[in-house]
Amino acid sequence: MKISVVIPAYNEEKCIGRCLQALKEGSEQPYEIIVSDGMSSDRTAEIAEKYGAVVIENRRGHAAGGRNAGIKKAKGDIIAFIDADCIPDRDWLKEIRKAFEEDDIDGLGTYIEPAESDNIYEEFWGHLSLQILMSYGNEPYYVKDKTLNTAFITASCAYKRSLLCRIKGFSNFFANNAEDIDICWRALDAGAKLKYVPSARIIAHSPRTLKGICKKSFRNGISSSKLQKVYSDSRINVDKTLYMALFSNLAGIFRGRKFARLFVAEIVCHLAGKYYGSIKCGVINI
Repeated sequence: MKISVVIPAYNEEKCIGRCLQALKEGSEQPYEIIVSDGMSSDRTAEIAEKYGAVVIENRRGHAAGGRNAGIKKAKGDIIAFIDADCIPDRDWLKEIRKAFEEDDIDGLGTYIEPAESDNIYEEFWGHLSLQILMSYGNEPYYVKDKTLNTAFITASCAYKRSLLCRIKGFSNFFANNAEDIDICWRALDAGAKLKYVPSARIIAHSPRTLKGICKKSFRNGISSSKLQKVYSDSRINVDKTLYMALFSNLAGIFRGRKFARLFVAEIVCHLAGKYYGSIKCGVINI
């Protein structure tokens, strides 16, 4: 069984070397590593080539296009996706291979652990995105329903190449917004057998600035509107829990609750993304 690793990247010179070094030091080596470069203006491509990766051009510039370019280039039976700012565990590929060999699955998601940080912004985002919004337990399970917290995110997942070709890869409509959730849900719609495999693990870094958190949150709001347009029968969605969380954290600021200010900033930016996405997608998602 051949496993190709595909990494979309754009201006990732500060972190892609650590990701590639960890892959090279793994207990099992990939058949090939493909870095799909979105026309970076820094040394991303140079560093990737130094570590022996095949660098290809991602002319579309977004994550979905980069992964599709990687799928087209890959020769492996299995295509494993990881982000340039993530660090795979030593046995990441070994556990992925074992899961496909021991079970008749078409795709898998892995355990994603937030990186330790003394930076409050990275600590907050890791806590929110990887411990509250997503479910990364220690027990394996099969994914059968289209839910957000069990969808595989492409920071660390793998699919059979045959499945990816059958469902025509990632959707350019989603671009950088929930393209990973969309492909997981389309795989389920196509009858794929998907499994969460916690023995395969990575460490994921998070935004280290308030600006980075705001950008991520805004994009997540757009993602929500795009998912609504494609998957919801209703064109109107009002997320009351988000507004309740906003008012709760506004009160939390005065009570000195940890992260309250950052939760307020995150929710406001998320709502702004939902409003913007509503206009772009022709839905009402507020």
